[in-house]
Amino acid sequence: MTMSRFGLAERAGRDHRRGDAGKHIGEPGDGATRDHGMDASEAANDCRATVTVDREGIIHQWGDAVTDVVGHSAGDALGRSLNVVIPPALQPVHWWGFDHAMKSGRLHRRLFKVPAVRKDGRIIVAHATIDLIPGKSRGADGAVVTFVGVGAPWRGKAWQAALAPINFANRLWHRTRPQ
Repeated sequence: MTMSRFGLAERAGRDHRRGDAGKHIGEPGDGATRDHGMDASEAANDCRATVTVDREGIIHQWGDAVTDVVGHSAGDALGRSLNVVIPPALQPVHWWGFDHAMKSGRLHRRLFKVPAVRKDGRIIVAHATIDLIPGKSRGADGAVVTFVGVGAPWRGKAWQAALAPINFANRLWHRTRPQ
């Protein structure tokens, strides 16, 4: 893995980083990491709108209600990277923030309004709370994302204008990085 001049690990192809699908990670807010006792079939059949990821961003739990939000089933998502729902233009920014949260074990807020890519390709604004799963040492071992609502779809010139600097930086980053 190479580092960019911004200190970001290259995230191209992040989906190749697989987690141990049988690994259990703790519940949010319990002060310690503990086994939540969920096997693969329970993780796929959880009816809450929650997603649990490890510190590498690999999805270990996908609630049934998340399928209603983003269109991807548990079968589509379990064992894969969060890139499955992150708009490509925003992935470098997302992974920078994600890595910072995992290393520091802290978030500056709890409620987020984040763009998410639906299975049909539409980008929606998902309202979600994020609880970090405390690590044994400094940092976090993962996170639990709970979707609490969905805003208006991303469309129109205003969103394109808002994303223009990110799209430009993303194109520049892909041109300048070593192949």
